[in-house]
Amino acid sequence: MSFFQELKRRNVVRVGIAYVLMGWLLLQGADFGLDLIDAPNWVIQSFALLVVMGLPIALFLAWAFELTPEGVKRESEVDRSSSVTHKTGRKLDFAIIAFLALTIILMAVERLHFADGKSGSERPVSEQQETSDGSIAKIGSPTPEPPALLANTKSIAVLPFADMSQAKDQQWFADGLAEEILNALVKVPDLSVSARTSSFQYRGSSLSIAQVAQELGVAHILEGSIRSGDDRIRVTAQLIRASDGFHLWSETYDRQSTDMISIQEDLARSIASVLETSMDPAALEQMAQVGTRSVEAYQAYLRGIQTEAESFSTSVGSEKLRAAFELYTEALEYDPKFSQAHVRVAEYWKVEITPTRTDTGSSGLSYQEALKNFYTHIQLAIDNASSDNGRIRSLANRALVDVRLSEAKRLFEQYLEASPNDESVRVELASVLQIMSRHEEASKLYEHWRAKGETDEYSAGVYINSAYRSIDASEAADFGLEAMKRWPAANTLAYQTHRTLLWAGRNKEASEVAARYKTLVTGDTSLVDAREACVVGDRKKAEEILARIMAEQPDYYSGQWLIHNMLGNTEQEAEALRPLEESGIPYQLVDFMGYPNFDPRPFPSLMAMMEREGIQRPESTVPPFRCPPAED
Repeated sequence: MSFFQELKRRNVVRVGIAYVLMGWLLLQGADFGLDLIDAPNWVIQSFALLVVMGLPIALFLAWAFELTPEGVKRESEVDRSSSVTHKTGRKLDFAIIAFLALTIILMAVERLHFADGKSGSERPVSEQQETSDGSIAKIGSPTPEPPALLANTKSIAVLPFADMSQAKDQQWFADGLAEEILNALVKVPDLSVSARTSSFQYRGSSLSIAQVAQELGVAHILEGSIRSGDDRIRVTAQLIRASDGFHLWSETYDRQSTDMISIQEDLARSIASVLETSMDPAALEQMAQVGTRSVEAYQAYLRGIQTEAESFSTSVGSEKLRAAFELYTEALEYDPKFSQAHVRVAEYWKVEITPTRTDTGSSGLSYQEALKNFYTHIQLAIDNASSDNGRIRSLANRALVDVRLSEAKRLFEQYLEASPNDESVRVELASVLQIMSRHEEASKLYEHWRAKGETDEYSAGVYINSAYRSIDASEAADFGLEAMKRWPAANTLAYQTHRTLLWAGRNKEASEVAARYKTLVTGDTSLVDAREACVVGDRKKAEEILARIMAEQPDYYSGQWLIHNMLGNTEQEAEALRPLEESGIPYQLVDFMGYPNFDPRPFPSLMAMMEREGIQRPESTVPPFRCPPAED
């Protein structure tokens, strides 16, 4: 009798098959039970190791011993003529069939209802998902409708990660981790990434993954959760193909809190690899780098990111921005060479010297001191950049503040060649082109935002904010009205659409949008009120608004200039910006050149810059909503 035939006679093969099936079922049950009690990952790993180690023991016992009517005996002690191995084999066959049936049933149930994003298998999106507050939300029918055909299959939205920690105090880490993954993926040239402002609005949404993907216009969704306790952290992430709801990739990291940096880097690399992007391994490695190995610095940085994000959705934006700046500064105390923290700090100081920003002025320092701080940190960002392209971006930012516009344009364009998905840099480039009166080149960027703005709120806002300055204002206004239907709670869209409607001469519709805008905000609405006053010919009200601003916000130069311009106060509008001319920082005035109704002629520094840069600027435009002249 051959060795294989002897294995079959002694039921070794059957024992092996039964053991594997039973072991798999035990592991599934243990995984489910241990996850309910939030057991560390090493527990299930240890259990799996024991199951694997038990296989050769079971095979040895099946070979060396035999089950007889008198009990277990050594095989060598059993008379072959009285052996009952064939009866034992029949029992094992029934056991194998039962185990196999249970396995199939469990896999089917898991596929239909309990896909939870564990690593390794391709499974459909579950019918239920945990929201950011830990509750369970239905996310669609058992068989969700696939999204509409997408133009770009290499596209992704990163949804906000859910904080599943018992204390619910880790949302800063969940949001920061998701945003840093998003920022890393933006660097992948052939991957389209939905903006944070668009994807994060689906926090706790009851929509299905297919519906979210369709609304965002992407082919893939990344979602996940974090759970932190003591000195350990668990991060679960899954990449879902929206067309059929299957997980292309999923992973659960159960590690020490000190490994949070490597988790983020591994997530970004893995996702870019799964989507089969064009980046080679070395480029992927550089793309995913956080820029620091200090966990304390990274934690402070992530807290800063979350706080800065909050500054864009509150009436106290400058206070939030200041708080974010302090967190970035804390990160630099832990790691003085953390380039990305230097970039964020430099951006804060740039805001402090940008009078057209509503969140400026929180430092209390002079413009000259703020400019000095900007130069310090932008140079440190350049010196410590973790990638060549990151260095180019910081060089471009410095050139812009230096008002070396041609160089800034060249550097921004060079950066975008390698990172074409970075919309914030595209906005900077559009600003430079507007200042340089390169409207034909800028219009190509507007076309990009118009197309992307169909599904991306950020792009829609940028298009409405920019397009009226160079193309038909009525067309931009129509787009704004449609965008407001898609994102009815977005007050920035309402503000920009109101202004664009006025430039298009559609005053009645503008007044309706103004009323809508006031229901969405709790802060100052002075500019909207002044525009509306001029539209109805109420010059006195516009002048009262201006007087209040001058008394209560003497440093609000852009607001004063805008209302003087509405009132047709030519001399006063120039004088309103005179302190910026006298500050000796040309960038502060250059920023106003993006407005079509701005006249640079009263400012020698601007005229010298225009001559140096070869800028041929057309005559300033009179806004169609200008107030009637004052009565003599």
